[in-house]
Amino acid sequence: MAIVLAACGGVPDNSSPQPIESFKREGPTNAVPVPQSDMDPEALVRAFLEATASPTDGHAAARRFLTAPSAQQWDERGDAIILDEINTFVDQRSQNSVRMRLVGDNVGVLKSNGQLLPASGRVETTISLVRVGEQWLIDGPLPNGAMIDRSRFVATYRSVSLYFTDRTHQHLVSDPRWLYGNQDADPTVLLNRLIEGPAEDLASGVDNGFPSGSALRGQAAQISGGGVRVELTGLGTLGVRDRTSLAAQIIWTLNAADIGGPYVINADGAPLVPERSAGWQPADVKAFDPLATPTTDVGLNIVRDGALLKVTDTGTTPSGGSLGTSRDVRSASISSDGKAVTAVVASRGGPGLQLVLGTYGGEVSPLTSGTSITRPSFGGNQGNDAVWAVVDGKPVRVVRDSQNSGQVVSTVDVASIASIATIARGPITELQVSPDGVRVALIVGGQVLLAVIATNEDGQVTLANPRIAAYNVGNQAVSLSWATSSTLMVARDASDSPVVQLPINGAPASGLISGNVAPPVRAVTADASNVYIGDQRGILRLGSTNGQPDRYWTEVEPAMSPTAIPVLP
Repeated sequence: MAIVLAACGGVPDNSSPQPIESFKREGPTNAVPVPQSDMDPEALVRAFLEATASPTDGHAAARRFLTAPSAQQWDERGDAIILDEINTFVDQRSQNSVRMRLVGDNVGVLKSNGQLLPASGRVETTISLVRVGEQWLIDGPLPNGAMIDRSRFVATYRSVSLYFTDRTHQHLVSDPRWLYGNQDADPTVLLNRLIEGPAEDLASGVDNGFPSGSALRGQAAQISGGGVRVELTGLGTLGVRDRTSLAAQIIWTLNAADIGGPYVINADGAPLVPERSAGWQPADVKAFDPLATPTTDVGLNIVRDGALLKVTDTGTTPSGGSLGTSRDVRSASISSDGKAVTAVVASRGGPGLQLVLGTYGGEVSPLTSGTSITRPSFGGNQGNDAVWAVVDGKPVRVVRDSQNSGQVVSTVDVASIASIATIARGPITELQVSPDGVRVALIVGGQVLLAVIATNEDGQVTLANPRIAAYNVGNQAVSLSWATSSTLMVARDASDSPVVQLPINGAPASGLISGNVAPPVRAVTADASNVYIGDQRGILRLGSTNGQPDRYWTEVEPAMSPTAIPVLP
């Protein structure tokens, strides 16, 4: 998946249809620009913005474009702005001085910790230049922070994942960061970022296995013959369970950056875990594999004519239980292991709706009711007894108790709902929990938001730190689905790019192929291998064939009904 930072307005429609490939880059594609004597002021300013992509030695490469006083005064630390569609306008020019305005689109903010946050709006600043000998240089005060040309950012930065544990210490959660140049191949850089802890917006939903005061001693060293040696200090009296989850953080963070094992991990001069003194491999912490998905033979289902039906090679059959023979099912979700199903059904004899939960293929029981209920979502790693939905406009988590009756554990606190309303106005029409159980994706007024599931000091569930997932989706989203814990598929009420792929790493959405799609697209569901949509004709599939991405959407013949809604585990 080639992810580029696009301008705020458009969604590119020429991305690979292969939905879930990791973003990979070999490293910088061009040398860092340097000032040339034949550069005119406009060219020199553009080259300066390209050079600011290099953070090395306090942005030394960019400082070469400045006069000595300006270089000394410039405070480039902190957040950097990613600019696209950059234009320069000369306001005043003489033989030895130029004053110009620089105007560009803000498409992202790169935090000092490497986190990229989507952004929008216009940036305008004044830049003065003077001639020093035969060379133009930037002179005078510059805004604090760096401004980076988008194309140079795309060419020289790579997205990597740091992994932290959820609050149960049983699952890993991705914390995407962007690193410059070949830093992605440097385990020392990755480990120091890991020890520093999660990004601010994720911190309320995860834990870091490194206790306060822990550190990396020296550099992570390459081992002759392959592998990495890691020397840690300050771990104190951590037990074996905590040391194992900490090892999983290290191993899967390095493994995801293509840094292979074995991983020899020592702490305070001794093996982190005595039984692994010779080194760890990913197989030793397989239970923490962040990309693992439960195996199930439950394939594509559809909701059609009020029933939940299983799609086979020859047609459709009832899924079993009351949902398979019902005429009242409005939406449904199947757990990732295929063992449980939750659905929204119309109440018999009344205008209301019920949220139900049960065994897939078996019977279901009611959890809660309301006049409006969005498509439900299982709670990721919270298990098959936890279900989320938006009931009468409010996000709710519902848990089935031991007597198989519904109990509303928590309505999301009012402050969370108010916080969401400050980001996007309108009703919440979709809420889906990520497979790792830590993030939620919402559609609010047609816009896609991300938030982190947390619990406040009073024990109430909150949706913390909501933010726009990508500004180039606009306010046309109608349905979304987590393909993996780091990638969303979004259906839009649009003729151009009606289905887009949206990573959580801060890059914009990228349009999937749409040549044989008949908009509007009503629904989307996805897993790590396939994307299914419902358009005007019925259900279509996009995936891969023989390891190669499909070049067009394939009609699912038994499900070609204009009202069918796709459902996947």
